[in-house]
Amino acid sequence: MGTYVLRRLVQVIPTLFGVFTILFILAYLMPGDPIRAVLGENYQRLSQETIQGVRDELGLDRPFVVQYVDFLWRTARLDLGKSYILDENVNDIIGYRFPRTIQLMAAAMVVSLLIGLPAGIVSALKQYTWMDSALMVFAILGVSMPVFWQAILAKMFLTQDKFGIALFPVGGYGDGDPWYLVLPALVLGTHLSATIARVTRSSMLEVARKDYINTARAKGLSARAVLLNHQLRNALIPIITVIALDIGYLLGGSVVTETVFSWPGLGRAAVTAINRRDTPVILGILIFGAILFVFINLITDLIYAVVDPRIRYD
Repeated sequence: MGTYVLRRLVQVIPTLFGVFTILFILAYLMPGDPIRAVLGENYQRLSQETIQGVRDELGLDRPFVVQYVDFLWRTARLDLGKSYILDENVNDIIGYRFPRTIQLMAAAMVVSLLIGLPAGIVSALKQYTWMDSALMVFAILGVSMPVFWQAILAKMFLTQDKFGIALFPVGGYGDGDPWYLVLPALVLGTHLSATIARVTRSSMLEVARKDYINTARAKGLSARAVLLNHQLRNALIPIITVIALDIGYLLGGSVVTETVFSWPGLGRAAVTAINRRDTPVILGILIFGAILFVFINLITDLIYAVVDPRIRYD
C-alpha cells in the first residue's frame, strides 16, 4: 500500500505542474492592471515614478519567464506569496478561511448522504412504483436547479418574514454559531443529494441482478442482511466515486453558497480577490484546491480497497 501511495504521488507531479502552469498563464493574461487595484483611488493622484516604484516592488515589471520561474520555486516551497490588497500572506488567508469552508462542505456532505442514500435505496427497492417515480422527479429537479437559484429562494423564504418565515439567520458566520451553518449546508447538500440518489438507485439495481444476491437469498438470509451486507456493500464503489467527484463540486458550489450567505470561506475569498484583481490570492486558492483534489482522489482509491477486498494495490 505504501509503495502504491508513493507511486501515485510521483505520477501526479506532472499533472500538478501542468495545472500550475495553466493557472499562472491565465492569471498573467487576466485583463486589467493590478497596480490600479493595489493603489485604488490613489492611482490617479500619484506620479508615474511612484507607480513604477510600486510595480518594481511587486515584481510586475519583470519578464514573463522570470515571474514564472519565481512562481514555481515559491510554490514548490509552499510559499503562495502575499496579497496585494490585504498585505497578508496567502498561506495565512487560506489557513483562516479553509476551516470554515471545511465546515460548510462537511455539513453539506452529511445532508447529501442522509437524503441521497436512503432515497436511492428506497427508489431501487420500489422500482417502477409511484414512490420510485416521485423520488426520481425530485432528483431530476435537484440536478437541474442551479445552486445559486436554490440559495436565493432559500434565503428569500426562510430568512425573512416578508415572503416566508424568519427561521434561519440571513447570513454570516455568527462567531461560529452552528445555526448560521444550517441553511447554507441544506442548500448545498440537497443539491448534491439528487446526484447521489440517482447513482445509488442505478448501482443498487445493477447489483440486484447478480447471482450472489440470489444465492444469499436462497441461503435464507433476511432481507435486511441481503440488503446491507451484500447488495449495498457491492454497490458502494460507484457511489464512492461520485461522492469523491462531488467533493470537487462542493469546492466550486461553495463559491456561490458562501457569496450568497456571506460565509467567510475560501469561495467568498476567491470572489473578492477576483473583483479586486488580487492575483496572488486567486492563484493561491486555485493551487490549494488543485492539490486538495489530488489528495482526495488518492484517498478515494484507498477507500476502494477497504470497501471491496478484491481490490489490491501491489
